[in-house]
Amino acid sequence: MQEYRTRKTPAALGLQHGKVRDLAWACFAPPMMHVEQAGITTASFPLTAARVAWLQALDRDPSSLMHWLSARPATRLGLYFEQLWQFFLQQDSETMLIANNVPVRDAGRTLGEFDCLYWCRRRERPVHLELAVKFYLGCHAPCVDAEPPAAYSWLGPNTIDRLDRKLQRLTQHQIQLSRQPAAQPVLDALHAAEPLREILLSGQLFAPLAAPLQPPAGYNHALPLGQWLPLSQWRSTSSGHWMIIPRLEWLAPVRTAPTGHAAQQLAEQLERRFGSGGRPQLLAALDEAGNERSRCFVAPDSWPNLQN
Repeated sequence: MQEYRTRKTPAALGLQHGKVRDLAWACFAPPMMHVEQAGITTASFPLTAARVAWLQALDRDPSSLMHWLSARPATRLGLYFEQLWQFFLQQDSETMLIANNVPVRDAGRTLGEFDCLYWCRRRERPVHLELAVKFYLGCHAPCVDAEPPAAYSWLGPNTIDRLDRKLQRLTQHQIQLSRQPAAQPVLDALHAAEPLREILLSGQLFAPLAAPLQPPAGYNHALPLGQWLPLSQWRSTSSGHWMIIPRLEWLAPVRTAPTGHAAQQLAEQLERRFGSGGRPQLLAALDEAGNERSRCFVAPDSWPNLQN
């Protein structure tokens, strides 16, 4: 399995607090996908010296971040990711958070909502930013309804979620909200008319260990593909100490984990979980200090067993 590679960005800062490390990963790790269409760009915020100093100060005293997160405790990874971004946008010297999660309605029907509206001081323009963080497993089963058709699929652990569908929704629906006539009064009231449009799709793709796949068009090749494998193969090839990474902790690499399990012991836990219909699990291989050496998804042997 692939070793986690330290980059000269968030992971190299030596941040200690878990939420601050998640913040750094969310805002400054390379995006998973490049989304470049007419009038739409991929959001990009360089990790400048000023932002490094801000993160390090926050690492020493994370109380403002913890207060922000505790005001609306997130139970889903996507919402947690959005909250981290909202905190950054209202703290950074180059941006001002105008509003977030703003619904747009027409005749009582909700057309969508703006993830983030912010003011960019450098460009002197409002910006509509749509955010997503996703982890997809490659599968050789084709998606016949994909556009364009593909010989294989990139699926979320629940298989209903697919990369092609997410990209289509981001580019054809979510980021187009500011062009809807019903959105204009909302934007005018926020002094955010005619915003620039940005998308950030972060996360990681995991190819099957037994039959590697080529990454899809638009994938950021600065990121190595991860790997996934069925439980029977993982059980026969793995050793050392491992842990199941809780879903809300999928962002930054695990650091100083308090507990880990021998591979065989964890395989027995996974077998029980999968026996009751469990989904693929993200695991971290731990070193002696409880730090993540690598990560992979382990799936039931019958996964994905597509029904759609």
